[in-house]
Amino acid sequence: MQRIIIGTAGHVDHGKSALAKALTGVDPDRLPEEKNREMTIDLGFVFFPISDEDEAAIIDVPGHERFIKTMIAGANSVRMVLFVVAADEGVMPQTVEHFDVLKLLDIEQGIIVITKTDKVDKEYVALVEDDIKSLVKGSFLEGAPVYRVSTVTGEGIDVLKKTITEQCLGMKPLPHDGIFRCPIDRIFSMKGFGAVVAGTVVSGTQKKTDPVEVLPLGKRARIRNLQVHNQSVTEVFAGQRTAFNLANVDLSDMSRGYELSIPDYLKPTQVIDAKLALLANAARTLTNNQRIRLHKGTSEVMARVITLDKQDIKPGEHGYVRFKLEKPVVAERKERYVVRSYSPMRVIGGGRFLEPYASQTRRLVRRERAEYLRAIEDTHDRDLVETVVLHAAHPITDEKGLMRVTNLPFDTVAADTKRLLDEGIVLKIRDNTIVHAKTLADLKQRCLGAVEQYIKKYPLKVVMSKSELAKAVRISRPALLETILEKLSQEGAVEVRADGVKKTGVEPKLSADAQKISDAIEQYVINFGFRPFRFIDITDAFPKISKGRIKNVFDYLYKNNLLTEITDGTYLHKHVLEQAKKKLLEHLKAKQTIRAIEYKEVLGVSRNTARDILDYFFDHGVTVREKGTHRLVE
Repeated sequence: MQRIIIGTAGHVDHGKSALAKALTGVDPDRLPEEKNREMTIDLGFVFFPISDEDEAAIIDVPGHERFIKTMIAGANSVRMVLFVVAADEGVMPQTVEHFDVLKLLDIEQGIIVITKTDKVDKEYVALVEDDIKSLVKGSFLEGAPVYRVSTVTGEGIDVLKKTITEQCLGMKPLPHDGIFRCPIDRIFSMKGFGAVVAGTVVSGTQKKTDPVEVLPLGKRARIRNLQVHNQSVTEVFAGQRTAFNLANVDLSDMSRGYELSIPDYLKPTQVIDAKLALLANAARTLTNNQRIRLHKGTSEVMARVITLDKQDIKPGEHGYVRFKLEKPVVAERKERYVVRSYSPMRVIGGGRFLEPYASQTRRLVRRERAEYLRAIEDTHDRDLVETVVLHAAHPITDEKGLMRVTNLPFDTVAADTKRLLDEGIVLKIRDNTIVHAKTLADLKQRCLGAVEQYIKKYPLKVVMSKSELAKAVRISRPALLETILEKLSQEGAVEVRADGVKKTGVEPKLSADAQKISDAIEQYVINFGFRPFRFIDITDAFPKISKGRIKNVFDYLYKNNLLTEITDGTYLHKHVLEQAKKKLLEHLKAKQTIRAIEYKEVLGVSRNTARDILDYFFDHGVTVREKGTHRLVE
């Protein structure tokens, strides 16, 4: 069964609603305010029979400039347009603005309808027709059929119906193999049914029995009932105007612009990279960081636009941009959008999204980002998985994540990923993150380079902690860092230790100047005798040497076991500690046991110091302690 969405477009009071009523017998204006003011305010929907089995829905959009965002929401799902111009007024401002929207949304088919022909003579209608043809020259409407009609006299209505029917029957049905998405344009409640939302399914299929997710709300819902053109169905397809009776959602949490999709497919985003074309008739140049109104699907959101490949975009030019949104939306790669200026509210341009999940980093290299967007813009689907893995702004954890960022069907993604894995082009690391082999090779070199730079900067430390290394090369996933270090270790390039990473064959080395400082420190602490010293004792003893240089040498001596920590923050030199141990063993061989008060006399130190050193030997398995005495371990 074929379902086609037809949209009206044109200036306010040019007879769009009257035309829809003349074609179907149903008035699309449903609100009392619309009838009182004789002006369309919200989207209207009427059904147009194509054949016994096929039917089209006509979306009637408002023409007033104040409701242009509603017009964009309605035009988003249109496959064919009835481009309406009144014979008594001709081309007007919203005629042009609606036409710009249709071009930006890439509408491919349409019929030009000149209405109100009963109000003027044929010569004037001919002039209006010439103006319209001049406007649409070079567009999808160039060569489109033109019909002169009057909803008052009925002139041209029957032949227009026939042409609409023929064009609808000649249109190819939308493919159903995409992923289900349905932007919401109507929300209401029905007594006895509860929450109902409506929209046009723009891709994929959805069964009544399958759950859906309300986005960007991120809430799963159950479908109680599905209706297409007022008929209950068990499954809906791309191109169908559908009403969803939902359970587990509160209407107060929802608004026009939200979407329905399969669970866990789309993620809310507030940073999107795109290609933007500025209309030739735009009044002003688009400047970097300008505030704009972004329209996608049925939503409107305020945003800042960051220009990437040039400082400004002039009318008639295009460029690569980043949108920083003021509230989250959901979007797909290659999805079309429209941009309006913040004030005055005018349509100024549009284009396609290229990267819906752009990374909002502090350091944005704008031209590099533009080069990446240029590279992926025309990437064929067969190469998209590899390209996205290679350039992904965020780590991709599995095939489902790849489906989300490529917007390809899961079966296609799974098959491409398996091929790339089999060929060694991509790899899966421990946490299932998919990494390109080129990325891994680049990160290996960067890690090795970071370790070498660390050695140059800190020749006395040599061992770089994993956290320092991860920060230096900007690796956020521990599993990715572990994979890189494992490969570098297998290649013999580094040694991975508990305290960090060390380049193979490199040992701490003192410069001639540092060696002099080391010798002086060692001599000083040896002269301290058996009295443990603190770091501050050394800095006080060498006031002319900076604390930083002393700290580097001190750490070197400590890591090379020339200094030993006895208690928290107190140390003894290795040779002094060996002498203390020797004296302890001599006493124990002669006396069997020793107390702190006795060891005090042996070393010539205070009782507390003697107890601290005895406790150190007990902690390190030299002695055992019993009731305040120490004896040798058997």
